[in-house]
Amino acid sequence: MRSRFAQVSVRGIFLLAATLVALAAGAYFAMRYVRPTVTVTEAVRGPVVQAFYSTGTIQPEREFPIRSNTAGILTKVLVDKGTHVKKDQPLAIVSDPALIFMKDKAEAELNEKLRRAEDKTSPVLAEFDARINATDAMLEIALRQEKRLRDAAGINAASQNDLDRATEHVKENWSLVESLKAQRAAKKLELDRDVDVAKSALSIAQWNLDQQNLKSPIDGVVLDRPTSIGTRVAINDTIMGVADVTPANLVMRAAVDEEDVANVSVAQTVRMTLYSFAGRVFTGTVMKIYDQADPERRTFEIDVRLNEPIDRMSPGMTGELAFITATKESAIVIPSQAVQNGSIYIVRDNQLTSIPADVGIKSVERVEVLSGIETGDRVVISPIADLPQGKHIRALYMDPVTAAGLNKPAVASSGFRGFN
Repeated sequence: MRSRFAQVSVRGIFLLAATLVALAAGAYFAMRYVRPTVTVTEAVRGPVVQAFYSTGTIQPEREFPIRSNTAGILTKVLVDKGTHVKKDQPLAIVSDPALIFMKDKAEAELNEKLRRAEDKTSPVLAEFDARINATDAMLEIALRQEKRLRDAAGINAASQNDLDRATEHVKENWSLVESLKAQRAAKKLELDRDVDVAKSALSIAQWNLDQQNLKSPIDGVVLDRPTSIGTRVAINDTIMGVADVTPANLVMRAAVDEEDVANVSVAQTVRMTLYSFAGRVFTGTVMKIYDQADPERRTFEIDVRLNEPIDRMSPGMTGELAFITATKESAIVIPSQAVQNGSIYIVRDNQLTSIPADVGIKSVERVEVLSGIETGDRVVISPIADLPQGKHIRALYMDPVTAAGLNKPAVASSGFRGFN
């Protein structure tokens, strides 16, 4: 009997122990896997930047369309797409026979006016000179006649009436000579004026003819393929485009939303990433803010000058820009998604604790915490939902850089490269 009782007692002890182990394992399992799970990261000290973002394209500061100054046939194209040109270098010729005719006509008219105004060759002035010479001769005869009658009157050989008539005849001839000289001078002024007008007409005709030759207004590069030779073009038809594409003279032309443009100012610092140079961040300075918004996109153009352009930068490259509005070199920062409903949730002793969010500079990725958080505190970055304070939770740790990187804005085509 005692042996059987002993066997039952030992069996009961083992059964009780097994039950206790199972209960302990169940309790551990419940505490380990049934508790709510949140993702946490660590509050760190580092720089924080407040900015807003936009997209942009590398462009020449200004493009110069080369347009036809006259209607005609494009007879010569002296450059091609990608050709480097100098200022005033000939690019193309648009021929108009009417302009050649007008120039030749103006030149012929000027030659005629010059001959008419030249003392030695002018038939008009020669006529005046002949009349003046003839009248001068008549005046000389009248003067001699007056002298003879004056001498005769001195010895009572001529009457006073004869002398008076001779004197009157002298005055008439003198007056006629002076009148002819004045008329000649007036005609000379008129002929000289005609010469000046003809010279101006020839200058205009020559200028119009010169407009057939299209020249580069700057040192630059031909941006597009020119219009084909033999094409009939009208006035102001675009033949090609020229721009200065030297990297130092390129700008990043950004499209800034109208709700952000009030935060842009000239000389403001901008950080940029270009898809062509992955992983590299460039800095720039706001150079110009255009006054009128795009009526369809409701964005404003902003020109940003790159502080340190590189040789491989070319027009058409695209990227993202961060317009810096505030910075701090050292602050306690947490990922921006850690601020939830005006609070920050931290995990201490596996329990959830809420503190008011006292934040300063905010960026897309990180937020500066002014009080209530110390470096090393574990902050919750996953949605809290309706978890109460003091709730026992299970925490999954994420690296702070990775956690902040979750907030980088996405661009539809290629994805935002981010600003470190």
